Amino acid sequence: MQYDVFISYSRKDTPVAEAICAALSDAGMSFFIDKEGISGGENFPEVLASTIDSSRIFLLLASENAYKSKFTKAEILYAFNHLRSGCIVPYIVDKSTMPADLEFLLGNVNWIDKGKCPPQQLPAELRKVLDRPDTGTIGGRKVRSKWPLRILLGVVALAICALAAILLFQQDNKSTALQDHRRYEQFIAAADSLVSAAAGLSARPNTVETTSEQIADLKSAVTALSSADSVKAIHASDEHLALFNVNTDAARRKINARLDSMHCAWAEYARESYNLYKMTGNESEKQNAQECLAHALSIKDDDSLDDLKLKLSK
Repeated sequence: MQYDVFISYSRKDTPVAEAICAALSDAGMSFFIDKEGISGGENFPEVLASTIDSSRIFLLLASENAYKSKFTKAEILYAFNHLRSGCIVPYIVDKSTMPADLEFLLGNVNWIDKGKCPPQQLPAELRKVLDRPDTGTIGGRKVRSKWPLRILLGVVALAICALAAILLFQQDNKSTALQDHRRYEQFIAAADSLVSAAAGLSARPNTVETTSEQIADLKSAVTALSSADSVKAIHASDEHLALFNVNTDAARRKINARLDSMHCAWAEYARESYNLYKMTGNESEKQNAQECLAHALSIKDDDSLDDLKLKLSK
């Protein structure tokens, strides 16, 4: 099903989200909002990813609560890499400062301030976005418009500007490369920041929240590195490739090795807790085994855990 609007928000901002839902309903606009939460310790369920893909607008309720939510950050990164930037709309809910990595990702999109545009007026602004669906880039990559008229106008414009383009090509190409290089480095800096945040969480006691956040940070770091690679791919065949020389493969292998290690550890904790449950009949051990299994499977699927999952479901 296709939606007009996907609403990304923190559960702590539910009153604002509900006001927006009411306004969208009154305006006859379809929308998706996850009111049930994310189960099983999963930080980025496939259902949310496919729903973002099938939505025409990604509406972020930008607030201090959202900035602290690892799930919201994962949704933003996914939307940035799969939707046109013109269809990503941050709705500024409070006066808090947006983190630098998010401000970088959202720096070229249209922000709407709740103070100037209350929820009941928001549908009118979003309809303006729906009227220009091919605006912007995807993941920082320039994409060709699908509208035939725009293609025709582009061909005419290229014909008119051909002589000037020949003279300015080298200069523009270098300028674009330098801009992409800054974006490339910021993606890598964001990945480093997320890895550092995960390392800080690993030093704290293991709880459902800290473990889920640590996993989310590491997986978001992998996504950021993939975004950096997408920027690099634009210049893979030109003379500016040397600007993009960070070994993202090595960084990605290191992160994935950490995730694999965490997966194995949580899977083993789950087996040990289940064995204790079978020996003692203590329900708390069964609950602990279920939580550990959820952590392991939130990192990656593992067929070897199917039997344990079945036993714990009884």
